[in-house]
Formats: sequence, C-alpha cells, structure tokens
Amino acid sequence: MGRRGAYRKAMSCGLGMCAAFAAVLALGEAYARLRLPSDIRQHLGEHLTNNNIYKPDPILGADYRSYEDFHAENIQVLTDLGPLDSPMPTWLFFGNSFVQGPGMLADTARAARPDKRIFNIGKNVDLPLRVAQARLLLEAGLRPQRIFFILLPHDLWSSGRRPLSFIEVTAEGAIATRMRWPDSAWGNVVAASRIMTIAWIRSGRATPDPGFDWHLVAGVPSPRVAADLADMLGVLAELFRQFGVPTTVVAVPNREQIFGKSGFGFQEALKELCALAGLDYFDARHPLVDVADKAALFESDWHFSARGNALLLGGLLEHVEKRAVHRAP
Repeated sequence: MGRRGAYRKAMSCGLGMCAAFAAVLALGEAYARLRLPSDIRQHLGEHLTNNNIYKPDPILGADYRSYEDFHAENIQVLTDLGPLDSPMPTWLFFGNSFVQGPGMLADTARAARPDKRIFNIGKNVDLPLRVAQARLLLEAGLRPQRIFFILLPHDLWSSGRRPLSFIEVTAEGAIATRMRWPDSAWGNVVAASRIMTIAWIRSGRATPDPGFDWHLVAGVPSPRVAADLADMLGVLAELFRQFGVPTTVVAVPNREQIFGKSGFGFQEALKELCALAGLDYFDARHPLVDVADKAALFESDWHFSARGNALLLGGLLEHVEKRAVHRAP
C-alpha cells in the first residue's frame, strides 16, 4: 500500500471514530433529555410533580402561593390536627427529620404533654420553607402559645449548597436553583448540553460557593451562610413582633459534637444571631453531651433514640419553664 493509500485509510479510520464518538454523544444527550436524573430535575425545577405551589419571595427565595395550596399539599395532617383557630393550647414545632420523623421530638412532646396540641407538618423541608410555613400558618389564623424552631448543624447544608439569593421559582411554580455557568465562552456550550449541564452541577461549581464543605457545618458558619441565617431569623423575629407569639430557637448538637469530635461554633454563632434578632435561644447541648452512655442516645440510623428525645425534650421544657418564671410579675 502506498503512502497515499495509508493516508486515506488513516483518514477513514479517524472519521469513523469521530462518527462513532458523535453517535455515542448524541445518544447520551438524547437519553439525558428524556431521563433526566432526579437530583438534576430538582436542581433545575423540571418535571416535578406536586410542586407547582410556590411563588418568589424577596427574602426567603420562595413562598407558598396561598394557604389553600399549602393545605391541599398537607390535607391529611392538617385535618388530623384540627382547625387553626382551635381553643386548645398549641405548640408549633419546626425542624428536620429529628423533629418530624415518627417517634422523634414532636411525637415525644405529644406523648409527654397531652395538655398541648403539638402542631407539626411531619415533612422535612429546607430551612427557608420552614420559615415560610411559620409565616403562612400565622397569617392564616393559627395562634400557638409558642413556636419551637429546632436547628441542627446539618440544617445549614441547604444554605451552603443553595443560598437564598440562588433560589428560583419557575413559571410553573416549582423551586429550582439559579445556575452559575462557567465564566468563559464554554458557558453557552455547557448550557446547551444536558450531559455537560449534569457534569457541571455535580462538580459543585454551579453554586456560588464551590468550596462549601458540609463536613464543617458544626463549626462557625461562613459569612455568607451566616448572612442567610440572619435573614431567616429576621423573618421569624418580625413574626414574633407582629403576632406576639414567643419563638424559641433550639440549637441541637449533632453526633460529632456529642461524641466530642467537633466544636460548638454553630451554637455560638446561632446564639449571637438570635440575640441580634431578639429571639429566645436554647442551647440543647448539655442535656445530651453530659450523658455518660452517649451511644444510647441514638438509633442505628443516628437519629435520636427514645432516651435521646426524652432528654432533649426535658431540657427544652425546663428552659421554657424558666422563661415563664422570669416573665412572671
């Protein structure tokens, strides 16, 4: 075979490889558009069911369009809890799965205090939506004796990954994350390709803080995360002033803190932010950290056991009783 024949063969082979590569990319792109992964759908706010109930909010990023939409989404729980204007003394609990899960803090309070209606939705939603729920319920007529807003260090994960300023509401009423595209000319290319978009999002660089490390949430929050937390506490403080409902922010330690593997910068920062906002604050570390058998505080999935929840509730009730004594004439 002459030089020209070898050249043609190499060109033909190269073109064939390029065509095969292009075909694989095209198939991958088509598959990505038809079967977008669930985490990417959530990030982009696409093809989500039962999620068209939100509107933009200038502080929290997203809010419910109406109490009717919120009620329809939580109709069974709200029906079981009874009317908002029930005369029964009500305590309103917000928190993640450590509060909302079966047998967790809300259920523990319900069993320990039958004289109170423990009002909780039973769903684990991101921190900004919990604040929006508190505002919505008060505006709709609920008048609890007290709001308990329970926070653990990992509640800051959502603010680290999606700051308030990066929360978007789509035209269909779903919550999405505003994208930060590459600054170079590649930005348009990445935006046009679903495969590249998926890779960009999963790289962590689609957010404004690619260096956010969820392992460090028990430490002092970054200035950006602390600013978002201050804004959310500011909304709670305004609700307290507007509706006269005492609000206690409860800082619960995570397992690393309880086992002495992490400091308490999260608690100290939250205490300072609550003082600035004028909100009651309870540091729940001592009912838990002071226990000798720390392993008994947890279930196998690292949620609190019945003992852990009982100790947490006991410390919280003691704090509330002390506050009531201090306010008494």
